[in-house]
Amino acid sequence: MVVRMGLSRYIIRRLLLIIPVIIGVSLIVFTLTRVAGDPVTAYVNEKMTDSQIELVREKYHLNDSIWEQYIAWLQGVLQGDWGWSKTASMPVTDAIAYYLPATFELAVISMVMSIFVGIWLGTKSAIKKNKPFDHTTRVISLFGVSIPVFLLGLMLLLVFYSELHLFPIHGRISDSYIIAGTEPSGMTGFYLVDSLLLGNLPMFADVLWHLILPSLTLSLAIIAIILRVQRNSMLEVLGLDYVKTARAKGLDEKTIINVHARKNALIPTTTIIGLAFGTLLGGAILTESVFAWPGLGKWSASSIEAMDTASIMGFCLLVAFTYVIVNLVVDILYAYLDPRIRLE
Repeated sequence: MVVRMGLSRYIIRRLLLIIPVIIGVSLIVFTLTRVAGDPVTAYVNEKMTDSQIELVREKYHLNDSIWEQYIAWLQGVLQGDWGWSKTASMPVTDAIAYYLPATFELAVISMVMSIFVGIWLGTKSAIKKNKPFDHTTRVISLFGVSIPVFLLGLMLLLVFYSELHLFPIHGRISDSYIIAGTEPSGMTGFYLVDSLLLGNLPMFADVLWHLILPSLTLSLAIIAIILRVQRNSMLEVLGLDYVKTARAKGLDEKTIINVHARKNALIPTTTIIGLAFGTLLGGAILTESVFAWPGLGKWSASSIEAMDTASIMGFCLLVAFTYVIVNLVVDILYAYLDPRIRLE
């Protein structure tokens, strides 16, 4: 009971600390909308007349003082009015809702792949310290953090599409489904989930087949980071007295690793995982551009080329809010894994 109350107080404290962070993010994004050009461009399209544009200026208080503009802009953001996306020809919030499922599906698959592979390789590497397996994972991690995302994507396409013909070059699903009109639409937007809801296992396999190369491209750098952190953390834990005592009592090595050592070694790794999710969203811009993946990253890249201010700021706001929420979840998980955190 005392433990639950301590965790509850910790969560409330963390939620309160988010407020100044959100305000800071909103101030930065608002400032960028004012220095990037005429702010009215975020709410108008090329078909509007001068009188209509002037009405927009009055509606959003663009002729008022800067603080009145900030309050009006903040109210609009809270009410879902993030401006007009010229790139997508629809409101920014609708564009985000349209493109989000593709990016979220790609990011989740990449994150799951990164966590399981990174932790497994890091743990195994620590157990086999200075052996061939350890040396091999060091090379993999060095390669993963060194190679640019776009270059890795192009290399994978060259090998697995152009030479071996094992994977598709672009898109979320094969053209045969699109031509036949059986592409999942109007459901969740997550093709893996939609194909399962339709009970269509060949379509599920096809969607998964299209996800492999983009996910591998997006996750390799994260795998490398998690691997290194998990390896160092495991080496530190394996040298602690309680692990030596467990060995002296005759516990088998598998129980020591899986039950006693790995959980404590996961504490610093958990922090890295939270930060890595934000990196995934940033990396999605390049990955989706290379694989023509119809998600937020490709949309934002097109918006940058077209100088579409509203879409760019909408993407920045979304990434910032996602970063804050993910780090809140990580902090709570961190407190769960290490109760000492709640007492600080």
